[in-house]
Amino acid sequence: MTAPSTFDPGDLEGIADPYPRLAALRAEGPVRPLASGFVAVTGHEEALDALRSPACGTAPIAARYLDGLPEGAARDEMSHRINFLDPPDHPRVRGLVSKAFTPRRVTALGPWMEQTADDLLEPLAGAGPFDLLAEYAHQLPSLVISELLGVPAADRDTLTVFSDRTAPLLGVRVDETDREAAIVAAEEFHAYLAALLDERRAAPGDDLLSALSVAEENGERLQRVELLSLAATLYSAGHRTTRDLFTNGMSVLLSEPARWRSVVRGEWAIAEVVNEFLRYETPTLFVARIPYEPIELGGVAIDAFAPLLVYLSAANRDPAAYDDPDDFRPGRPGPAPLSFAFGAHYCLGASLAKAEAEVMLRALAARCPDLRLAGDLHWHQRGPFRGMDALPVEG
Repeated sequence: MTAPSTFDPGDLEGIADPYPRLAALRAEGPVRPLASGFVAVTGHEEALDALRSPACGTAPIAARYLDGLPEGAARDEMSHRINFLDPPDHPRVRGLVSKAFTPRRVTALGPWMEQTADDLLEPLAGAGPFDLLAEYAHQLPSLVISELLGVPAADRDTLTVFSDRTAPLLGVRVDETDREAAIVAAEEFHAYLAALLDERRAAPGDDLLSALSVAEENGERLQRVELLSLAATLYSAGHRTTRDLFTNGMSVLLSEPARWRSVVRGEWAIAEVVNEFLRYETPTLFVARIPYEPIELGGVAIDAFAPLLVYLSAANRDPAAYDDPDDFRPGRPGPAPLSFAFGAHYCLGASLAKAEAEVMLRALAARCPDLRLAGDLHWHQRGPFRGMDALPVEG
């Protein structure tokens, strides 16, 4: 029997570029048991099989994150996160969310997003060095999710701090100081959302939180604790993932100026560039799944309840699925990237995130055709999320 791999998932948090390490792990086998007890899935086909398998669920994952959490907001959120629910709770909650979070609601935001992107760039274009992440890539998604949920614009930066501070709760290995700070931030986050929910229930508006609070299917409605967990999840994922998707991708374009020129000249379709952003610099490195029964993935027998770490980032650069996967090539042939996962837990906000990134990229190419990097890039990983704290640019 092959010895478990010595790869440690926590080691990725301390390196700028995880892809060589993930490629080395995939070379050992697309499905590899780890010495830590996890099973790493790094092949595209194998990841797809795990994500769509009815034998794999997510509810037991919550138990791992709940271990040691005190009673309160952090524990409530982890207990009711939609991505940690299995049937019958998951289809019930997702069905209710789909009643409120409709394609029509997303489509209606299009003109507003375009105008907002242009307004954000107005003072930046030609104004000298600026931080593309803080002043643009963060601004639009946070405004969009605030607009959707009915969060006053004046409060969105406060909620961003809360969501960033709670992110370590989803990490594989969490520093105790970060964990304590995350628990405190979760309390503050939920207290704000609880007050906002009470306001919306007293005076409903044309926003997603109001719609979620009254959504009904077969006589079922979302419980208050479910609403608060869902609002926190939507706010965090709704700005952080899109922000990182865009800035991770822009770092790739600007690191080789010819790539940016191809966008500006219209040689690459905007939608295809965003799709390649997702594949090449995946903002969510991994998701977890738990098999409820013994399964086989990639020819490897896996015991029931052996935790799987499905590395979306590694699957998206699998040479078995993509030619020259370490090349940035918009419009490339191959399967759709797994950046938003797949199956029952496919990301609710995927279409919105892609629409936002396309709007931001199109507006930026028109307003700042001579954009270039103006400093070094410093990467971070918080929980499963990979991004940068700043993206200095000029031009």
